[in-house]
Amino acid sequence: MYRPFALAATLLVLAAACGGSGGAEQDGGGTGAAAPDGLSLVVYKDTAANTVFAELPPGQRFWQFTAETDKDFLLGISCTKDGKRAAYLMQSTDGGLRLKISDRSVPIPISGQSSGITWAPDGSKIALTTFDTKTSVNQLQVVDVQSGQVSRVATGKGAIGPPRWSPDGSRIVFDASDGQLNQIFQYKMGDAAATKLKERPDNAFAPDWSPDGSALVFVALGPGQIHQLYKMNADGSNETELTSSNVTKAFARWAPDGSLIAFAGTIAVPTASERPALVHNLGVFTVKPDGSDERGLTDVARDARLGGWCLSGPWLNDNWKAK
Repeated sequence: MYRPFALAATLLVLAAACGGSGGAEQDGGGTGAAAPDGLSLVVYKDTAANTVFAELPPGQRFWQFTAETDKDFLLGISCTKDGKRAAYLMQSTDGGLRLKISDRSVPIPISGQSSGITWAPDGSKIALTTFDTKTSVNQLQVVDVQSGQVSRVATGKGAIGPPRWSPDGSRIVFDASDGQLNQIFQYKMGDAAATKLKERPDNAFAPDWSPDGSALVFVALGPGQIHQLYKMNADGSNETELTSSNVTKAFARWAPDGSLIAFAGTIAVPTASERPALVHNLGVFTVKPDGSDERGLTDVARDARLGGWCLSGPWLNDNWKAK
């Protein structure tokens, strides 16, 4: 199970009250008009405003999320590859967890505590990584969107991070504990269990695919004891360090159009753990895939929590308002 101080860094960190429309207005040229399809939007929670935003970086246009009721809390979001549908991991004040899909009227109940969700490229399934509080077992689950049936395809006792589905639909990657370190694992569809992608001498966290499926970006400890972004081929070969700034990084996510990588970061280097804490003064940053042009998208003093990327599309017509 993840250590408590690490949750904000390595999991999808939109947790806490995200409903309501009383957050501060954002500057950035919001027009109030519907979004054109195909824009690569960063989704994040502005903690100071207590609001979730979808933003066309850098600060060009914003859309604001409003929960259906005051009892709903948004824990995670993932969108289909074509940008037509969104899936929301919602938690009620009574602790119940459910998966709400933008064009499906009935939510799908989820057992356990989830660390993240990801759509299959064809939009037929959603994968979740969960922790069962009763059995202390970490699981990779796959939900059939049409039927709502949930199947458990891999289990283990070690900590498990948010999943990411490969662009060709054949594999799911995530970080997990092998008993000593956090390593990158991959699950090939149809296999009995996930396998370690490669053996690294240090911890690795939150892998994500490049849009063409040829590479993975992930977070690992770099020189100076600062977590940096790393990149490697999809088979684990040719690992290289992408960044070297004084920003401690976590939760790297590749933009759908391939132009940028977003990550959660903070200037202050935490000393509590090998795993980057990033609990406060957390911001959303972007960098080009070659590691250049690193810049802050949000003010770290406002404590913004990265949710990932979504292509704009019909899902923005439900529970989102242009700013």
